[in-house]
Amino acid sequence: MGLFSRRRKARDPQEDPNSESAVEELAPEESEEEAGERVGPFDEADHPERGDLLDAGSLWIPAVKGATIQFSVDRRRDVVLGVVYVKAQTAVQLQVFAAPKSANIWDDVRSEMISSIASQGGSSREAKGEYGTEIRAQMPANGKRSANPVRYLGIDGPRWLLRVTVTGRGAVDDKAASSLIHEVLDRTVVSRGQTPHPPREILPLHVPRTKKDDGPTADDGRPRLSLPQRGPEITEIR
Repeated sequence: MGLFSRRRKARDPQEDPNSESAVEELAPEESEEEAGERVGPFDEADHPERGDLLDAGSLWIPAVKGATIQFSVDRRRDVVLGVVYVKAQTAVQLQVFAAPKSANIWDDVRSEMISSIASQGGSSREAKGEYGTEIRAQMPANGKRSANPVRYLGIDGPRWLLRVTVTGRGAVDDKAASSLIHEVLDRTVVSRGQTPHPPREILPLHVPRTKKDDGPTADDGRPRLSLPQRGPEITEIR
């Protein structure tokens, strides 16, 4: 199962529809066709043609009008850790991690992230979002008393977890965030591949090839899923 629907993804299939935590039912006026509309992120098995998407390794990503695309890197190891879209004072970072075939991991990862945020003096709460349960956090800034708002979304796929980090205006303005998130995720494809990876290991990414620069490639020393840290997680490059 590789395709995701905004509505279907927001509720666990095993969740009691009568419970308080269940997401609201579809409005009566919505047609079955609308209810079944499928949007990204997609798994490569369900979207095998890359088309005009940019090949960033384990992620095939769209060009978004008005947005710049940056790549978060660990300069010491020359490893690309994430893709960052920036538009209208909102930044959306995509990171993809290996997951077991038999289980989703976002629930466990989310719990660990909440503990990590608290240990660093930050605060957080869980909230129901369009892609399921997310984290809304206040992360302490380096050397400052102020805190930076951050949203963390997690989307479980077949043997992968896509983590989406929203900062800037979109961390506090749901409308601004939703617009950019959909422009990105509705066309993003996860190309997991068949290479074995330990659960939570970051899947290889690279800067899309251009005529001027073939871009760096990931090495074998990839980090595992990183918990939230104060300040910039890694250096960003254009």
